[in-house]
Amino acid sequence: MDIKNHKTLTGMLLESVAARLDAELPKDAYKAVPGAADLTDIDPNYMRKILNEVFGLCGIGWGYKYDSADMHTEIEERKRSSGQGTRRVYVATLRRLTFWYKLSAADDSVVTCEIDASGGSDNDVEAYAMKGAITNALGHASSNLGFQESVYLGKRSHKTVGKATASTKVAVPAASKPAPKVAKPIVVAPAPVPTGIDPAGFVIQVGQRAGQKLGDQDRTVIEWYANSMKASNDLQSTLQNAARSLLSARPNGHKPQPVAG
Repeated sequence: MDIKNHKTLTGMLLESVAARLDAELPKDAYKAVPGAADLTDIDPNYMRKILNEVFGLCGIGWGYKYDSADMHTEIEERKRSSGQGTRRVYVATLRRLTFWYKLSAADDSVVTCEIDASGGSDNDVEAYAMKGAITNALGHASSNLGFQESVYLGKRSHKTVGKATASTKVAVPAASKPAPKVAKPIVVAPAPVPTGIDPAGFVIQVGQRAGQKLGDQDRTVIEWYANSMKASNDLQSTLQNAARSLLSARPNGHKPQPVAG
């Protein structure tokens, strides 16, 4: 399969995707890994932001799935940092997560690509440990696409960001902008749902319902996301847009019938 002319659903050519995924992020996106000052951690909120920008809205242009049977949690007793007593820690392991993204071919057909990864996390709260395992696996999968490749290759770190020279700083080429003739882009702003696409598959990234599909929520919850939630960051804004699109697609609270063809 010749992929030279394939594009993401936002109209970005693959040759520009790699550059955008590895482009230097704001300084606050990088920090030292606790206990390993020479290693750099990347804020996962920026990862989701870039994936939305490159591939389109989560649940439409990219997303992930996993079997609940692959999520395993156990409890460990660990010594407190003060050295006095122990505390209960939940250790979550996600054995397999499938990250997917979509590409549009020259004939307007859509190809779904998948990457498998695993992840793990621990936290005093079980739900946060599970959420961290999902984020960790998603980070591993996106790194295989080239997300912040310069960090993993040791060419960029929390110590050097903002100080990169022309030889190490990755520039986003002008070609990253959609060419005049492109496939119809996915509209992120609250608007009618693109033909044949149900935003019910959108995966919630924030709050107590993180990891759940928007379409599985009660209508009152969806209406709150759409009309009452005060979006204070990109993830909340994206969720609000998806909720408004879902309400537009389901004015009577019912799922739309599948589009023929």
